Amino acid sequence: MKGRTIPAAVAAVLAAGLAALTGCSSGGSDSPGGSGGGSPAALLALPADLDAEAVAGGKQPAFEPSDVHLAVGRTFGMDVRVAPLPHGWRLVDPGDTALLRRDADSKRSTCAPNTAGCGHTVRQSWTATAAGSTTLTWRYVDLASCKDAQDPASCRTLADKEVRITVG
Repeated sequence: MKGRTIPAAVAAVLAAGLAALTGCSSGGSDSPGGSGGGSPAALLALPADLDAEAVAGGKQPAFEPSDVHLAVGRTFGMDVRVAPLPHGWRLVDPGDTALLRRDADSKRSTCAPNTAGCGHTVRQSWTATAAGSTTLTWRYVDLASCKDAQDPASCRTLADKEVRITVG
């Protein structure tokens, strides 16, 4: 039998799935309630742009929701790739603000000055403030289709990613 290789799209889906599994945690070494004191108790990354475009084109299944369990006072972080592309991830449902407090975003990587087409990663963070359950939703949108640049709901949706968070 000849050797077989895994297609790049399948490998990317597997890698995204493994990344999502690592975010289902309530342990961690971050400082309670702080956004700059270390790693969040739970950390995920949104699927890569090429993966989201494959979902939009029907070339791979939609992104499965991720589940995160946090204790009150612990943080959740989502790494979002920001690049000068015609498509991008936007937070469209910030969840229940009585359960999660949005912390300041932090830039996780930078580009060299005057680098064309370079993007960076932004870590969005939330701290659990009360017990309960909520869902955060990001949407991969076609930025060229937006009727209002400040409103992701006015853009054509290419893919969605939900994170279900349980605090308690």
